[in-house]
Amino acid sequence: MYRCTCVMTSRSSSMAHSDRIPIPLKHRWRLMRLQWMPLGMFLIAAIGVVVLMDRQVGMPFATGKVNTEIYAATSSSEGVLVDAGLDHPEPFQRVVAGQVIGRLDDRPVLASLEVLQAESARLRLEVAAARATWEQANGRLLVDSQSEWHRRMLQVEVLRLDVLDRETQLELDQVSLQHEEMRLAQAQQAFRGEAVNSLELASAKARRDVILERIDHNSAALDESRLQLVSARERLAEYEAPQSDELAAVLAPLQAAVTTQESRIQEVRIRSEGLVIHAPISGMITAVHRVPGQTVVTGEPIISVAAEHGSYIVAYLKQSNRITPEVGMNVTVRMRSQPQRKFTAIIERVGASYESIPLDQLRDPQRPEWGLPIRISIRNDAGLVPGELVDLHIGS
Repeated sequence: MYRCTCVMTSRSSSMAHSDRIPIPLKHRWRLMRLQWMPLGMFLIAAIGVVVLMDRQVGMPFATGKVNTEIYAATSSSEGVLVDAGLDHPEPFQRVVAGQVIGRLDDRPVLASLEVLQAESARLRLEVAAARATWEQANGRLLVDSQSEWHRRMLQVEVLRLDVLDRETQLELDQVSLQHEEMRLAQAQQAFRGEAVNSLELASAKARRDVILERIDHNSAALDESRLQLVSARERLAEYEAPQSDELAAVLAPLQAAVTTQESRIQEVRIRSEGLVIHAPISGMITAVHRVPGQTVVTGEPIISVAAEHGSYIVAYLKQSNRITPEVGMNVTVRMRSQPQRKFTAIIERVGASYESIPLDQLRDPQRPEWGLPIRISIRNDAGLVPGELVDLHIGS
């Protein structure tokens, strides 16, 4: 009987195992939803909170813009642009600070210098005539305090004319030097392109060197004449001027004319310096305003040059940021280019009042906003491009 019972138990267990009722998929999904879904939702919510917190912490306080520096090359003189200094200047062409980018017609300046030379020669003749008239009336060998004062006054006027002549000649040499410098630069460029031979290049250099030597000689002579004039005036001051003197009355208009000539030579010197136009900064040409053959007015731009590197960032902090910017405060600068890079900078300056935020730095261009301007430093190796927008996090 025991044996029979065991056999029946074995059969019943095998039947129960083989006849187990399968759980429907719907009930399995319901069971998983009740047991595992809460845990999954909790994990998703936790991850979302972490992501949102990270975004909130990394959210920029403001949008900054790298400064853009654009300068115009202008002339301090007016005239016709005869040479651009560059081969077909055009936008996107690079220039170096101090590079010659234009030259004005120098014929008006040369004509003014020739007029000054002629006027100086006329004044010299009038002074000589006044001196001859005085010596004829008073005698060349007469020696007294009044006669000595007359001689020394005449000597001062002659030396003033000497200084004026040397200054005029020096300005003529400077204009000639500008010509030869330009021709030498053209010859050097042509020599690199094998358009001229070494003999022509050496000839251009020799002409330039001759003018340089003449300028050095005339500069030394001008310095010597000025020293002599100072010494002559000191000797004249040792004597008291007569109460009424015919020679002084004769020389008065001549002295005024010499003074006028001295002012005119200074004016011509300024015009001469403005004949050559130089690039104000190193950078890239953004616009060409005048080409050879056009008339240039004083202060009118010839070309516009933009710097290729920014030197600082400008941002505007709204009152809603609830932060008071201070000089020296740390700023995290995050670039928008891919791959994203960031670096730490400091606030260099803080504005005095709230200003209207530029449109390109507004989150919504349709909604005007006001902000406190700040200036932020830029690292030399940051690689920021002028006009580039960056995200800023203050106080990090």
